[in-house]
Amino acid sequence: MSPSRSTCILPDCTENFPYSFEISGPDGRHKVLVMQPAQMSLRDLKQVFRPDGGFDENFVRGAIHELLKALDFIHEEAQLVHTGNLLLGLDDDSQLEPLVDMELKSPVSRKKVAENRTIYLSRLMRPKPGPMLLSDFGEARTGSGPFAGDIMPIQYRAPEVIMCIAWNRPVDIWSVGLTAWDLLGPNRLFTAKDEDGDMYDAAHLAELIATLGPPPQEFLQRNVERAADFWNEQGKWLGLAPIPKNRSLEELETRLKDSTGFVAFLRRVLTWMPEDRPTAKELLQDPWLTGENRST
Repeated sequence: MSPSRSTCILPDCTENFPYSFEISGPDGRHKVLVMQPAQMSLRDLKQVFRPDGGFDENFVRGAIHELLKALDFIHEEAQLVHTGNLLLGLDDDSQLEPLVDMELKSPVSRKKVAENRTIYLSRLMRPKPGPMLLSDFGEARTGSGPFAGDIMPIQYRAPEVIMCIAWNRPVDIWSVGLTAWDLLGPNRLFTAKDEDGDMYDAAHLAELIATLGPPPQEFLQRNVERAADFWNEQGKWLGLAPIPKNRSLEELETRLKDSTGFVAFLRRVLTWMPEDRPTAKELLQDPWLTGENRST
């Protein structure tokens, strides 16, 4: 992705947006940037239109390829860690015309919540093919890092985030793997829940152990105090949550006729050690993405 095609994301670029305005709130005035219209997030797209299954492997391959190009740009050029969302964009604003016509004929529900503020119900539009857009930079971190603190929805947190270890760009690579899994099928790879449906960190870590194997001792040494909540000094799991059985990637991936390339891709990005994950640029050359291991 070249700078000329990228979304302007740095503070001194705000004047280049086609439209912006300010709004007053309890904490002062805030600048609002109006972005180009898009359709919906890929996860929403799957939930609405593919609730019982995922997308075609070639579609997922293309989406991940576009995501990695965007991540390569923001990691290397903009010095950002994203942790955000992926939207389906528009090739042509004329795709919005039916939506405008429907709004004129039958306006959506709305609610006035303040003297100068009204909220509106979203109107669903049937998506069409379009470019992938990296969005939701509200939680992005700027600079070279490392960074600290909770980020990402619980089920999508990388091991270093769960373990309160400083994190950096590799958390985005972890997200790439989980995004690919999500788009391909109906269920999340990790739920962070035990067999009774209770969500907590020990249950999440137990799932990781079942799928990735036990963490290296070097990883646990990066936050000994936190590790002591779940493992003994020899690195043995304390059993705060049961480790699920039959949960390797090979056992879980049943959607593809030949899952070898896809599973190999996941094993590259879903690692305990952040530094073991490839960069976005390196992943763009992965055999699963380049088509060297295409399933039939």
